[in-house]
Amino acid sequence: MLTMFIGGIILAGGTATLNMWARSSMAVGNYADMSGTTRRALDIFASDVRMATDLSASSASRFAFSAFGAGTSTVAVDYTFDADAGTLTRTYDGVAQIILEDVDQFLFAYMELNLSTTTNPLSVKVVRIESILQKQVLNISNTDEIISARQHIRGQWSSRCGQWIYLGLRGNRR
Repeated sequence: MLTMFIGGIILAGGTATLNMWARSSMAVGNYADMSGTTRRALDIFASDVRMATDLSASSASRFAFSAFGAGTSTVAVDYTFDADAGTLTRTYDGVAQIILEDVDQFLFAYMELNLSTTTNPLSVKVVRIESILQKQVLNISNTDEIISARQHIRGQWSSRCGQWIYLGLRGNRR
């Protein structure tokens, strides 16, 4: 009887230890998955923004612009956050691709060169992503907060003065 009692305690302790190990392994996997996905999405976003030429939409959940493509052509690029689906979708030259999933909160933050906030497409020179991802597997919920670096839009055509504006400086297109 005493042997069964001690065996039961050892078995319960082993089960609890195994359960804790499995949960922590899943949590580490969630963080690794979110980190890799986030890095890839931010790299794509930074590359696109560096090639931006003309902004067409700048809201908290949507960022659309034209960017230099192959050669001298320009392509339409559109980033859209869908709160219901929890996804950030990148549409590049008509081809849509989900680049972030499990997004709980999302915001595009727009700034002028002096870092004052704006949503006017004509005065946006800097853009940043702020987001919280939440992944849940086996009743384990992990969160990852993203605050990207400020991405500078290098060149925009100003229809007001008929010139390219690079980081707020006027100059002729070369």
